[in-house]
Amino acid sequence: MLNIEVQMCGLVIDLLLIYFASKHDRVGLYSERIFLLSIVLNTLCVILDISSIFVIVNSDKLPTLLVDAVSKLYLVFLVTVSYMAMVYTFSDIPKLKMSKKFRYAQFIVFFIGAIVILALPISYYHEGRVIYSYGPADVATYIFAPYFIISTLLFTIYYSKTLNRHRKKAVRAWMMLEIIAAGIQFINPGLLLVGFGSATGLTILYAELENPEAYLDRLTGIFSTATLWEYLKQLYINKTPFSTIVITTPAEWKLAADVENDILIEMTNFLRSFPNAKLFRCTGNSFMLIYDKNRSDSYEIESAFNLDIIKQTFEKDWHGQSEHIPAVFMYAPDSLVFESSEEFYAVYQYYKDDTGDEENTILLNAETGSHIREFQQMVNLIKDAIAEDRVEVFYQPIYSIADKKFVSAEALARLRDRDGGIVMPGRFIPVAEEYGLIEKIGERVFEKTCHALKDSHMRKHGIQYVEINLSVAQCENEKLADNFKNIMKELGLPPETINLEITETSTLNQRNILLDNMHNLKELGCTFSLDDFGTGESNLNYIVDMPVDIVKFDRTMTQEYFTNSRAKVVMSATIRMIKELGLKIVAEGIETKEQLDSMAALGVDYIQGFYFSKPLPHNEFISFIQAKN
Repeated sequence: MLNIEVQMCGLVIDLLLIYFASKHDRVGLYSERIFLLSIVLNTLCVILDISSIFVIVNSDKLPTLLVDAVSKLYLVFLVTVSYMAMVYTFSDIPKLKMSKKFRYAQFIVFFIGAIVILALPISYYHEGRVIYSYGPADVATYIFAPYFIISTLLFTIYYSKTLNRHRKKAVRAWMMLEIIAAGIQFINPGLLLVGFGSATGLTILYAELENPEAYLDRLTGIFSTATLWEYLKQLYINKTPFSTIVITTPAEWKLAADVENDILIEMTNFLRSFPNAKLFRCTGNSFMLIYDKNRSDSYEIESAFNLDIIKQTFEKDWHGQSEHIPAVFMYAPDSLVFESSEEFYAVYQYYKDDTGDEENTILLNAETGSHIREFQQMVNLIKDAIAEDRVEVFYQPIYSIADKKFVSAEALARLRDRDGGIVMPGRFIPVAEEYGLIEKIGERVFEKTCHALKDSHMRKHGIQYVEINLSVAQCENEKLADNFKNIMKELGLPPETINLEITETSTLNQRNILLDNMHNLKELGCTFSLDDFGTGESNLNYIVDMPVDIVKFDRTMTQEYFTNSRAKVVMSATIRMIKELGLKIVAEGIETKEQLDSMAALGVDYIQGFYFSKPLPHNEFISFIQAKN
């Protein structure tokens, strides 16, 4: 009886893996293809192992050339399976995958190993059920196969942070099983375990990472969000042109769970009907269809044609014509206008909640790509400036008409780039607000202003307080008051030297939190200004509801006073009302002596503008105050 029971078990495992791996749709990831190829090669390796035992047992009846050829071919396939394990591993390591020199070098090692094994002599041992080959060809196999196995293990260690953690664990288990099986077989040649060990390792890899169902969204059965971004990354690495249609819907439909599931499946079945597109579920209840050149040369025309069909269908109601789900469509006819999958993802994130134009369609083209690149560059500049302490505070003097000197200043954020140039707030503030970095900038400005008040000659030369802008994000932070208290307490800074500016805005959602912060800080001694008065939607309500001490007229409103007769009447009446409430007034944007005199005649308390000074760096501001006061 042939000693092939263990090999037959390995063969059954491999055949089952091939069956289940090919049963589902495949997205076409490089690692996925290498895994399937590894299973096929391991299956052939086991078949050759069984065949080699058969020809050795019957070597007296078969030509020696055939026996040698089958046995050596089995050894070559042992090295091949080990080499494929390395290829599979570095497919997840961009640095190695993109290095042609590295890939060619490893292939040359494999090719040399195969030639050496085929060229060297081989001998056989057959005694009862103990059957194996030995000799120089086997020694070469035990050199080249361990080279690839050990190298693969070292890659999983050296590039541990780069590798997918599931892939890392599974590959290590696969390689360790091959080492253990080969070690046992080397010590006891009668135990033919190598093929079975490799099949078991591939099974672990399948269960841990390469199960096709792991690429699928559980509810809809289409490719998942994680698979989408892996696939896009591969398309960009391979420079494969594609076009894409993105259908985004509201994050919450506010329907019963079973109805939502039915609608999602209904949408999925409709979108599946486009044969040359790969369908993915994006974040939330959204979808993406990708038409790539590998599937159709006319992918651009096809995607444009399908977009019209999809838009018409999504304009109708779902779930038996009872529910309408509003949708926004993003269409990218040419993927190459974006430089990488990361840039494509940034574009998607930026526009996915956009309402689009009247047709709810957003064209993603070279212009949007350029816009996102500039946006991302500014995000990186802001992050670096925060991390490297390149956030600076400039001060614009505020003149007191009653005191006839400068008693205050507004603290204004500036960033310096790495070349030392100043980045103005009009460029970085909107990006910081959109990306969620504005709060960090605001905190840095507050800290630096407090240090300046504590350590410099500001108060010595007549500066009673400094106005510091609060962003909406800061106003909605429940810990704002505590954070500011701690900073002032640590520095021993009198709270009355801090005036916090809030901007009237309809975007402030947590007004109760703002009011709590204001009351807590006022109890401590801080004061508040209402900034940009006249530009919001509910300015009078702000004055009534909020404990502000100063109202600041926006430059636009101030300039309108000198050019618009109606604005002059409104502003005069507003000033009288504010004065009756016992509040102080700052007029911003004053540029001439005539404007200064007009504001003084109206009863404005403080003047801020280029007539006196532009915003100045800290040292220049100190010099200015010393000279003027």
